[in-house]
Amino acid sequence: MSRSASGRIVRSAGVLAAATGVSRLLGFVRDILMARLFGTSAQAQAFVVAFRLPNLLRDLVAEGAVASAIVPTFSPYRLRGDAQGLRQISQALLSRLLVLLGAIGAAGVLAAPWIVRLVAPGFVTDPEKFALTVLLTRILFPFITLVGLWAFFMGYLNTVGHFALPALGPAILNLSMIAGCLWLVPRTSPGVVALAAAVVIGGVIQLVIQIPAAVRQGFVWRWRWRSAGTTTALRLLGPRIVGSAVYQANVMIDTILASLGSVVGDGAVAALYFANRLVQLPLALFGTASAQASLPALAEQSASGDLEAFARTLRSVLRMVAFVILPASAGLIVLAGPIVTGLFQRGAFDRHASQMTTIALSYYSLGLLAFSANKVLTGAFYALHDTRTPVRLAVEVVVMNVALCLALMWPMRIGGLALAAAVSNSVNAVRLARRMERRLKRPLLGPLRDPLLRMAAASLLMGAACWGLWRAAGFDASPLPGLCVAIPASVGVYLAACWGLRIQELASARRWLSKLPPLSLFVNE
Repeated sequence: MSRSASGRIVRSAGVLAAATGVSRLLGFVRDILMARLFGTSAQAQAFVVAFRLPNLLRDLVAEGAVASAIVPTFSPYRLRGDAQGLRQISQALLSRLLVLLGAIGAAGVLAAPWIVRLVAPGFVTDPEKFALTVLLTRILFPFITLVGLWAFFMGYLNTVGHFALPALGPAILNLSMIAGCLWLVPRTSPGVVALAAAVVIGGVIQLVIQIPAAVRQGFVWRWRWRSAGTTTALRLLGPRIVGSAVYQANVMIDTILASLGSVVGDGAVAALYFANRLVQLPLALFGTASAQASLPALAEQSASGDLEAFARTLRSVLRMVAFVILPASAGLIVLAGPIVTGLFQRGAFDRHASQMTTIALSYYSLGLLAFSANKVLTGAFYALHDTRTPVRLAVEVVVMNVALCLALMWPMRIGGLALAAAVSNSVNAVRLARRMERRLKRPLLGPLRDPLLRMAAASLLMGAACWGLWRAAGFDASPLPGLCVAIPASVGVYLAACWGLRIQELASARRWLSKLPPLSLFVNE
């Protein structure tokens, strides 16, 4: 990978990671407030189920289908300097997305009762919980339309090299939900209805703030239904939705099965939600950010036919992701209990809720590297305009996940659902990598084996040191102060181990930190 391409990806990933860090910090504040207000009660379970499908579709359109279709479609116009062609195809795509996403939002409102029966069949036996979930689903479903349009402008801005403002969209949503928890929920009955309304308000704001930036970059609104390349781009959306859906489809399956409280434990739906939120922090900071930042470079290398540079870029991105994700996974496993207790156990979130969430978090963390690698590899296939391979593997993995869930949920309860997701996604990551090797006719996993083993060894050493420090210091009585000591100490151990094992990504990490953007970049972009 050339220095210019590497520097561009590192800087873009730095922008995305910084923005994502702000969003996730606000997300933790939001989740702490939600846990205190609702715990794993019926209101919490109703909100999680009602928000699950809109949130799933948000992840698919924002981090998958729309973005991954737009960037490779728009990149050739940018490379040729064809401003008029870019303007026309962006207008036509937006017009069609308006119709498509508006229809999806309206259909969800009308079909809410059937959606709830499908997503949470266990709720049917509780009429009050079922009715509340249907109401929340009707409030939340228009969020899909809003976030799909946000994803369009995110893809447009990413294509022209602007990442910061689109990446701050989730932070806006979290701020809206925090405001809802603080001011609207206490004044509304049931309070969770106000939280749902805050989600929709946040969706409106995060869409609106992107439009001026897109206009400054040449976007001009005009209703246009046809343009060269529009039909091809839209035809790619369907397969790309499926190809991007592996992780979220598994989460949806977990939600359906978790609603069977008599099997996996009462409150499992909410416990899985909070565990997933914790896993999403490192996944979004480094897995999703790296996949999104590398997509424009991979799309340009694919368009120019430089598969050797494409392979180098992909290997470099995967190594950098593993450098951060492996220790994060080890840390989440060792400190799962203290993290859940320290962040959430207060108010309505009791000890039972903490125990269920801790179990789910521990097993989810085993698949963290696979979750991240899947995002990077799926994006790489999309950059090559290959949608068939991720789609085929995605369907197979979803089937595998269902089989594993059904086999493990009875003996392991909630832990079986999380473990099934980790195992199925790990298998998918290996298969995607092997298929990519065939597609590129160049090695991918072989050159990664030695650095990954070194990183794994450093992560295991860090995990052991973290466990020993926690037990020796007796931090269980005060988990939050203990985490403030244990996490920095563990990071120090990991970096020292990387230095001792001569892991090259340590130097890359220093360069990455030096390229983190100042606040002015987010304000003035």
